[in-house]
Amino acid sequence: MAGNEPDDTVPIGDELLAERRAGPGKRMPDDMHPVARATIHTIDTISEWVGRVVALLVVPIILAMVYEVIARKFFIAPTLWAFDISRMLYGMSFMLGAAYALMHGLHIRADFLYRNFEVRTQGRVDLVLYIVLFMPAMIFLLIAGYEFALKSVLQGERAGDSTWAPVVWPVKVALAVGVALLLVQGVSEILKSWYAATRGRWPS
Repeated sequence: MAGNEPDDTVPIGDELLAERRAGPGKRMPDDMHPVARATIHTIDTISEWVGRVVALLVVPIILAMVYEVIARKFFIAPTLWAFDISRMLYGMSFMLGAAYALMHGLHIRADFLYRNFEVRTQGRVDLVLYIVLFMPAMIFLLIAGYEFALKSVLQGERAGDSTWAPVVWPVKVALAVGVALLLVQGVSEILKSWYAATRGRWPS
C-alpha cells in the first residue's frame, strides 16, 4: 500500500524505528480490520492528548525550583514546599506520560538487534512480549496500584519524610491511572504487532 513502507534510504534512529508506526495522526491501512483500526486510533488519540497535557506539569516544576533557588540564595529563606512539589509533580508526570512514551517508542529496547529483524519477525517478537510479559505485569501493577491508591485516599495520607507533610494520595492515584493508561496502550500495540506479524508491514 502506498505510503506504508518506510524510506529505507533514511537512517533510522532508535526512537524513529518505533515512531514511524506510532501516533493518532498516522493513517491506518485499508486492509486492517475496521474494529482494530478504530481501536488503535481511539487509544492512540487518548495517549497523545494525555501526554501533551501532562507535559505542562513541567511548568510548575520549573517555577517551584526557580523560586526555591532565588529564595534560598538571595533571601536566605528556603521553602518547605518546593522540593515536595517538584518530586510529586515529577512522579505524576512520569507515570501519566508513560503511555504516550510507549506509543512513540521512547521506552528502552534492544534496537541494535531488533532493527535487523524482518518486519514479520519484529511483529511476532512484539506480540509475544506484549502478551506474555507486558500485559500480565500491567494487570498486576494495576491491581496493586489501585489498592495502594485507595488506601492512601481513605487515610488522607501525608508524606512522613517532609516537614511540610503534603497529602500524597494524588500521586498514588496518578500511579494507578498511569498504569491503567499503559495497559490500554498495550492493547493498541498488540493490534499493531498482530498486523505487522501477519501482513509484513507496520500499520502506518
